[in-house]
Amino acid sequence: MSTPLYQELADRMNGLIQAGTFTTGSKLPSVRRLSREQGVSITTAMEAYGRLEDLGLIESRARSGYFVRPPVVRDGQLPKPAEQSRKPIPVQCPEIFQAVMEAVSDRKIVSFGAAVPGDEIVPHKRLNTLTNSLIRRHGAAVYRYSMAPGRRELRTAISRRLLKAGMHADPDDIVTTHGATEALALAVRAVTRPGDVVAVETPTYFGILHLLKDLGLNVVEIPMDAQQGIRLDALEELSSAYKIAVCIVQPSFQNPLGSCMSDAAKKQLIELAVREDFVIIEDDLYGELCHAGPRPSALTHFDRDDRVIHCGSVSKWLAPGLRIGWVISRRFRTELRRLKSVHYLSSSALSELVVAEYFSGGGAERHLRRVGGIFGESCARMREAVLAEFPAGTRINQPRGGFVLWVELPEGHDSEKLAAAALNQGISLIPGPIFSATCGLKHCLRLSCGELWSKRSADAVRTLGRLAAECRS
Repeated sequence: MSTPLYQELADRMNGLIQAGTFTTGSKLPSVRRLSREQGVSITTAMEAYGRLEDLGLIESRARSGYFVRPPVVRDGQLPKPAEQSRKPIPVQCPEIFQAVMEAVSDRKIVSFGAAVPGDEIVPHKRLNTLTNSLIRRHGAAVYRYSMAPGRRELRTAISRRLLKAGMHADPDDIVTTHGATEALALAVRAVTRPGDVVAVETPTYFGILHLLKDLGLNVVEIPMDAQQGIRLDALEELSSAYKIAVCIVQPSFQNPLGSCMSDAAKKQLIELAVREDFVIIEDDLYGELCHAGPRPSALTHFDRDDRVIHCGSVSKWLAPGLRIGWVISRRFRTELRRLKSVHYLSSSALSELVVAEYFSGGGAERHLRRVGGIFGESCARMREAVLAEFPAGTRINQPRGGFVLWVELPEGHDSEKLAAAALNQGISLIPGPIFSATCGLKHCLRLSCGELWSKRSADAVRTLGRLAAECRS
């Protein structure tokens, strides 16, 4: 019996994928183009792609086309949960922190350190047009302070934007901020006092840890699952043992693990917070950055008790330099406004108006689909390169959103030594201890995939793999 034509075409395309003609995350020819180039009917082309989808080799993205899927995760490839602190502790700060931070802004360095989107991600032409239009319409008024709670135009636009996340946020409950870090600072200040205990993910974004240290707060670390997010069993155990004031979580595409909580887990977290009477601060900075498919629902979508304070920003997907973020809470809005006025006073009126216009004018969804595809391909290609070039036994996450990778080297390797050696070779990365309140995770590191994958990137990963083999404790 002869092989069906669609199967022959599927086998041909599979061969090209396996040979690297179409790499992980890359876009395949459209159905019409494939039909034309291969001399087959559109129906045959669709059936061939359907066969490759059934095999898990490609995926269809709404209004975007077909893309090569990442390889299936094999046993032993994902990072293991970190050890948790068994009692509240003050946050420590690794000595290497400042040197690493100074290096991330050096454009001569291959920047795997800073979790910042590359210039090619920013829709600068559209933003330039909006900016010029606003200056013509408003004149000098665009350079005024924007006092708390922020421009009404932006708060209304944010309210509409967050409907995509399942949130119904009243503009009056929104306080605009100078990026996500200020949003987190306002949220933490509103619900804690020095000496309080805060539950944090481990590993977690180092900016959260430094904020808690500066505010004189103690932390309990909650281990993470590389795919499912915060371990609720561990949080429940520690919240029963200690009076936790607040839990800070990144439910969607967590930095640095890239994990994403299920809707069921989000509901369980809120139920636990109600039962143990603690507040949740939701850091949703990466929530918009899914590589494919719909945006995950915000944790706040499931909140019926005003238990969640929501923080967000456009820094990771629109333009970091605009420095626009927000913090949202009905229960704490009066205190959030007061704290904004006392500690930070104002924001940039021009930036707020630009983002408000961008949200209202359409195009954000198309831009996010483009950005998600770029980040998805960059993450997939760097992940493959790390597994090929780093020491045997290296583990690495496989995020479905965001643009950071968490690498776990075999025990005995030292990521701080690796970071120092890498800087000497013109490459930046963030060592694991910076993501831990106890300065643990010494054999782990974070790599940013915020820029387009290139030969320069591939060469840098190859160099890191060689250095990693040499940097042992």
